[in-house]
Amino acid sequence: MDISPQHEAAVIAACRLPALYARLALLAGDPAEPERAAIAFYGTAYPDPAGAAPGADPIVTLPLTWAAGTVDEVLFQILIVTPLEAQVTGADPDDGTIPQWARVTMPDGTWWADLTVSVEGEGGEIQLVQTGTEGDPAVPVARLFNGAFARIASAVIQG
Repeated sequence: MDISPQHEAAVIAACRLPALYARLALLAGDPAEPERAAIAFYGTAYPDPAGAAPGADPIVTLPLTWAAGTVDEVLFQILIVTPLEAQVTGADPDDGTIPQWARVTMPDGTWWADLTVSVEGEGGEIQLVQTGTEGDPAVPVARLFNGAFARIASAVIQG
């Protein structure tokens, strides 16, 4: 069977919501269990291929809430419950570290997705609170230092 572009678009749209709910269900935790899904931030290059070893220990790992997030049925997005924060322990001890990407793991610790990271308003799937500016011209950054707290301002995963 050959279908029209409108027919194909309708089929894809009908599949998107169940897929988003299934993806979110992988992150949802059981309140009776201590394990939760988490987001770990890395200062290394984005993994290639996706899911490959991160190349270093995480700068910081933030546990998600038990529910993890919600599905926006109008925009076809997973909205991770924010704000989330945790204390930084893996940054460069002298200069701090700017996160380059993040890995989301399911409650059992297995890989769920790798995501882009930016400061608020700069378009990353995960957006961190800006800590300053760097360079000429100055660009906003979220440089993380050991002992400080990393805070996720927004985490939106397009479906």
